[in-house]
Amino acid sequence: MSELQQIVALWRAAKARQEEVCLATVVRVEGSSYRKPGARMLLTQGGLRTGTISGGCLEAEVAKKAWWLTENGPTIQRYSSFFDDDSPVPYGLGCGGTVHVLLERGRAAHAVLDALDQSLHGRIQFVIVTDTDKTGTLLVRRADGETTFSSGAALLEIDNLALRATSERYSFYSKLRISNDLTSQLFVEYFAPCPALTIFGAGDDAKPLADFATRLGWYVTIADGRSHLVSATRFPQADRLIILNYDDTSPFAKLPVDAEDAFVLLTHSYEQDRAILQELLSRKPKYLGVLGPRQRTERLVGEIASRTGLSSDDCMARLHAPVGFDIGAHMPESIALSIVAEIVAVLNGRDGTSLKKQSREHIHSKLNYV
Repeated sequence: MSELQQIVALWRAAKARQEEVCLATVVRVEGSSYRKPGARMLLTQGGLRTGTISGGCLEAEVAKKAWWLTENGPTIQRYSSFFDDDSPVPYGLGCGGTVHVLLERGRAAHAVLDALDQSLHGRIQFVIVTDTDKTGTLLVRRADGETTFSSGAALLEIDNLALRATSERYSFYSKLRISNDLTSQLFVEYFAPCPALTIFGAGDDAKPLADFATRLGWYVTIADGRSHLVSATRFPQADRLIILNYDDTSPFAKLPVDAEDAFVLLTHSYEQDRAILQELLSRKPKYLGVLGPRQRTERLVGEIASRTGLSSDDCMARLHAPVGFDIGAHMPESIALSIVAEIVAVLNGRDGTSLKKQSREHIHSKLNYV
């Protein structure tokens, strides 16, 4: 179960018991830190907690003080891991950064948690706008424009920021002028729905891939023409099972294709891969991986390129073939790991380079990217 799934599950259970909760959210980071803005931890009044806002050094401290710190409303707490601070032992064992954590309860916290729930189970996009200096959550809005929470503060300016985040599908910081001599820094968080992975092929090598994706909290679809393999018994973790009929004139009619989704071909069938690639290439999904040698994929592309309206080079440029990172994988589990790692990198706009090989400045700029 992913961290987000654990947070939502604990919130649902606490809500069913009518038990109060406190939500801790990293809203700003200066320097280095283990978790980035948007990381969350949920506390229940009964003493349960899930989620992380650090590498394990802040959670107990926050849990111990969160309830009395939020007695009079939301609060922003600052935790430093610099060795030259007053504290003899810095938080984070000297990582060299400062973390600003929002603690809040009540309507705002429940609105954020409800958004996480809808994003996880309904694959709905949200924008959450937070004042990182004092006030806390200002706005929670669905991408379709429905506002589920608003503090009412500077609504027009915040509306425009939310529209920008929705349009660009991107989180960012922005300054909001409250008065002539006072400004607040806002964290405008675009909360995307969980990634969706469709695996074509229900063979044994699809099982560890589906398992890895499920553990990450992804929405997993298994699609195959072999009905005896496409079953909940073989893939209990899958969210959707689709039996493809390649003899049908529209075998993919039941398969919605979103440009933000990831697709992996593990059919071990030349004919099926050809049909799938012909269907998907022109739709330009964010990730499209093909198992097998590159020359096999080049041959497939050569046969269908003209029917997709693309050149062979354009088709190959849109594919990850052979699929996965080169980590020396040979077993189904390690191959699945290499595939998932590549998908995560692509979805996050990364190239998968080892952090060890990057310059210190480059690492810090990427780690602080919001």
